[in-house]
Amino acid sequence: MKIRLMGFALLCALVTACTQFDDYMLGKDNTPIPKQLKPINSTVTLTKAWTVKVGKPQRYGINFNLKPLLSGNQIVVADASGQLQALNKKSGQVIWVNKTPYHFVSGPALSDGILVVATNNSEVLGYRQKDGQRLWERKLSGDVLAAPLIVGSKILAKTIDGNLYALDLHQGKILWHIDHGAPNLVLKASSSPVMWNNHIALVGYSDGKLDTVDTDTGHSLAERSIVYPTGASDVERLVDIDADPIIFDDTVILASYQGYIGAISLRDGQYLWQRPGSIYKNMKLQGNSLYFTDSHDVVWSIDKRTGRVNWKQPTLRARNLTEPALQGNRLFLGDKTGLLHGLDTSTGALVARVPMSGAVYVAPIVSDNRLYVLTSTSELSCYLVS
Repeated sequence: MKIRLMGFALLCALVTACTQFDDYMLGKDNTPIPKQLKPINSTVTLTKAWTVKVGKPQRYGINFNLKPLLSGNQIVVADASGQLQALNKKSGQVIWVNKTPYHFVSGPALSDGILVVATNNSEVLGYRQKDGQRLWERKLSGDVLAAPLIVGSKILAKTIDGNLYALDLHQGKILWHIDHGAPNLVLKASSSPVMWNNHIALVGYSDGKLDTVDTDTGHSLAERSIVYPTGASDVERLVDIDADPIIFDDTVILASYQGYIGAISLRDGQYLWQRPGSIYKNMKLQGNSLYFTDSHDVVWSIDKRTGRVNWKQPTLRARNLTEPALQGNRLFLGDKTGLLHGLDTSTGALVARVPMSGAVYVAPIVSDNRLYVLTSTSELSCYLVS
């Protein structure tokens, strides 16, 4: 295994300094005012089936890792105000609700009937899925801004200060931890670990490095720089890996803020392709096409095998788009102005635009022909797509 990973030594790429910094991610919105949109010929119909209040209104969209979770007939929502709630996904009927004293920042994740969420006070908590009752609480060294990853009976939680923890799913006990470290300035975003080859996790950090970790033992197998920070200021040197890596076959797709997006062979560590990019939200893969929004809110489709651009859609610049959600041959994204946009996956053309009750900071959730949208007014709505 170590021999195969030695190829990562070749994964060095110079980062291009970025003169504009989207400090929306630092908690304040001084991004450019978006341009007025031209009317479109909508070919997609969204019909609202139900709406439920699931917490308190939110001012900023920094907690975009609080995604509703679909599990069987339930949809579970963790709100930044501390409300944890399970609903019937078809009717919106409340199954249970727990108004906790916490303020959630990521999750929920689910395995073996246990919901896992993280707070803005560096706690990770386990709740019983059937009734929402708390099972355990564990304080870590920093906030877990990315959704925890559950592997078997272990929870992998990466903190903003560059530590990776493995917790016992049923008791919350710390099994091991790795101190990777972090730069002085980081984005208010983070990527989750992803699994490769059963017990090997790939973990991207805010210093532009990728670690490979044995999840059984907690040993770091390799640490390689994917992007090197450059520039005179801490802002120019931001190269966070905040989009979850995507693995297919023996290839991983990685993206960084103010750096690159590229595909890397996990067999020899060689770049298969790379191109400049600035990305901090999760990407989506469907077939041979990779979809993502960059830090300027341009929507892209590129070929996963070559990096060749299929199309790009620049119309939605400066709208603080969510990561994309795929529903058949359509791509849905929300924005800070309270609009939900639909794009054709083949061409990038805008095919739907629907006003919401507030800003949409969390990516829509898709289940067959249903679309679940959470707004800054803390309303969760179910739409039927036709």
